[in-house]
Amino acid sequence: MNLNDALELALIESDMPVITDYEFYRLGARIYAERSWDGVPLSRLPAAWDHDRMRNAQRRLRARQAIAPDADFRLGMWRVVQSTRAGSAEEVASIADPFCYVSHLSAMERYGLTDRSPEALHLSTPTRRIWNELRDERLAADRLEGDHIDAPTLVRFGFKDKVRRRPVIVHETSHPATPTTLSGERTRITDIGRTFADMLDAPALCGGIRHVLDVWDAQALNWSDAIIAGVDSLDSKIAKVRAGYIFNERLGIEDERIQKWEAFAQRGGSRKLDPDGLYAPIFSERWMISINA
Repeated sequence: MNLNDALELALIESDMPVITDYEFYRLGARIYAERSWDGVPLSRLPAAWDHDRMRNAQRRLRARQAIAPDADFRLGMWRVVQSTRAGSAEEVASIADPFCYVSHLSAMERYGLTDRSPEALHLSTPTRRIWNELRDERLAADRLEGDHIDAPTLVRFGFKDKVRRRPVIVHETSHPATPTTLSGERTRITDIGRTFADMLDAPALCGGIRHVLDVWDAQALNWSDAIIAGVDSLDSKIAKVRAGYIFNERLGIEDERIQKWEAFAQRGGSRKLDPDGLYAPIFSERWMISINA
């Protein structure tokens, strides 16, 4: 067994639908360092594992039809031909951008909170500055032993209009969530509490405020602890005020954790339950917000 044989077997075992240059290089470096695969020593090992040898390995695996360039991306992304999974748009996007995650109406659909089936996939990703900081942290944590100065780095893939024939809408955020990973795949998604919180921070991205209120009325009591934690984690005063109003005055919930959000209410302001609707004279005295929906 040679190094290319081991790489092909490792890709089959991983069952990932796609792999980036960054992950491919790390996989090759690990196999090269161990000099064996599944207990079988490797023969005809090259003098080193570096960028050129990675490209040579990729060319040979392409010739074997083990990998192929992924048409949804320009460079640096490979489709694993023998994977049992083609990969959903959500999973492929999560592999391409290691810090993005499914959010808003798409997250609501995944959790069964909405009967709507959005055509577009909603993703959130950190702003460039935060993304670069997270990249640097990941590179430090993933540091390879030995000399790998020409190893591919983590890159921020630019998504085309569609991934796996599904339209993609990417939202940049300066306050990214800490997403959870779906079982059995690489897809990252906002947890249930943050999903509810995002509905109040950006209702237009979640089907509009009337749909959001319907979802909260029907489902929020089932997830109240997670929602309170999600709202607390969100750096949005208006989301806390909207959540406080809904919990108190629509759902009849009193909780000291919710009462703390009253500190964010502002008398004499022009805050509205629906940020896109006209101001209404109906008002919550406790939460100091116009009930315009």
